Amino acid sequence: MTSFPSPPWIADRIRARAESADPAVRSRVALRTTRTDTTYAELWERAQKTGAELSALGIGPGDLVGIRLSSGPGVVVAMLASWLAGAAFLPMDAAVPDEYRDRLLSRSGARALVDADGPRALAGADAGTAAQLNVGRLADRAAYAIYTSGSTGTPKGVLVGQDALAAHAHGVADLLGVQPGDTVLQFAGLGFDVAQEEIWPTLAVGGTVAFLDSAARALPSVELASRARELDVSMLQLPTAYWRLLCAEMQGSDVSFAGVRTVVIGGESAGTKDVHAHRAGPLGHCTLVNGYGPTETVITCTALVLRPDDPLPTTTGLPIGGPVGDRRLHILDADRRPAEPGAPGELWIGGTPLADGYLDDPSRTAENFRPDPFSAADDDARMYRTGDLVLRHPDGAVEFLGRLDNQVKVRGHRIELDEVDRHLLDTPGVTAAAAVAIDDGTGTGGRTLAAVVSVGPNGPTADGIREHLRARLPRHMVPGLILVRDRLPLTPSGKIDRRAVAAAATATTAVGPEPDVVAHTAQASELSLLLDLVRTLLRAPDFGPDDDFLARGGDSLVALRVSGAMKRHGWRLRASDLVAAGSARAVAARMERF
Repeated sequence: MTSFPSPPWIADRIRARAESADPAVRSRVALRTTRTDTTYAELWERAQKTGAELSALGIGPGDLVGIRLSSGPGVVVAMLASWLAGAAFLPMDAAVPDEYRDRLLSRSGARALVDADGPRALAGADAGTAAQLNVGRLADRAAYAIYTSGSTGTPKGVLVGQDALAAHAHGVADLLGVQPGDTVLQFAGLGFDVAQEEIWPTLAVGGTVAFLDSAARALPSVELASRARELDVSMLQLPTAYWRLLCAEMQGSDVSFAGVRTVVIGGESAGTKDVHAHRAGPLGHCTLVNGYGPTETVITCTALVLRPDDPLPTTTGLPIGGPVGDRRLHILDADRRPAEPGAPGELWIGGTPLADGYLDDPSRTAENFRPDPFSAADDDARMYRTGDLVLRHPDGAVEFLGRLDNQVKVRGHRIELDEVDRHLLDTPGVTAAAAVAIDDGTGTGGRTLAAVVSVGPNGPTADGIREHLRARLPRHMVPGLILVRDRLPLTPSGKIDRRAVAAAATATTAVGPEPDVVAHTAQASELSLLLDLVRTLLRAPDFGPDDDFLARGGDSLVALRVSGAMKRHGWRLRASDLVAAGSARAVAARMERF
């Protein structure tokens, strides 16, 4: 049998179950799909086999293994196998373009890749590559690396150690109450660190990780509920924007999430108005957890837990709660001293579960990870500078106010875009919003404030939203251009794509506003109406009746919005039909009147 280095803490706990003397423990389900179950014993056996193959390629401690696989049991086997060979892993979604994959592999110095063809050594990699894992400090054995663009758009490889991941897994499992009988859905794309939080805390406590068996993440509520029932899911972790969309879609529906007891959201700010929508729908019986955490703080570092009968916070924005596990929150002023009570300040995160730093970038690591002067017990304690502005209320609730670098200047006024967003979201009927500053088109370099919002059924018009804001904000903070859309563009991680928002606002100022996609009369033919909707939502005016929806940039989230708009016009259209059928003509032939 191949000899491996001593496995890290989470792997040790998985091994304890896989090699337990109790057959019932060994046969407990670790990984589940709609087609098959994988027990802890089977997971460990498969990981040992793949780990041996990596070791045979010369992979060992200090190395990095790229993993490019679809979400499913195989990706957990590959990640665990990397640990058994002594290496760390760099997860990537299977759908990422080859050019992007090659760029990450080269930038990270990965020495091997595991993909659909199995493990293989990478050309040009040599034993000296281990130096790439240097982050400018003495770190424990690395667990994984994640590339994140952050607010600057510059890719940063964040390296997380085994000790930090183990500490976080313990803290988040305790916070969420994850038990051996729980099934947690693996929903996040594998290129995002939230996927690690869905997998490892669950396996560390002996629970089951379930997989969607679908490349699409933004499933319609009916389909998500069906998968959750089939997989016996008890816990969902969803991007805030998608969760907000689900809550709006399910109002008044008979969709059931009866087996789910906890919903964790994160990725961007939520408001107390969103919680009202959550509690009024099929997820209302669930405990809601609002999580916050930059990648550098090892996924979720703070969280607010709201049980169904808990009173709502009095803040407009939903607080981000208290520290998860062994972390400390410092709210500091510009001189890095504790902010005065009631005054906003920058959030710094201290404690054990912090990333080691940035791959091969010790200067950036030293800039953002500083010694923690507030820790008297540990001379080596560090804290991470988040760049986020927060406020601690008298009751102790910490509210996220926005990015310190999300301030713009419009006609001489400094404007916090996050503040405008909060007021937009507080407008009755608005389900998502993003404010941006764009060129005013005068050729003088001036800027104007614009916003793109999505609204629910019978939601407000642009004029109605503007009137709501005028009663609450100074004139310079009311967007001069407000575009009402069925949906806002999202990034692959489920966050609002502000670059696409700005592009849409800029295009509108150049060519005039797009037609209101819900202004058609009921007499419009189903194909004509469907084409107009798809053209508008895809921003593809030349989209033809026989064009392929997916090939032209469509996805399940766009299909979901088309389905909702058609429903308001009296037509029954399943979002999955649009994705599966491909063309508008084929879909229109299946549609029926209500």
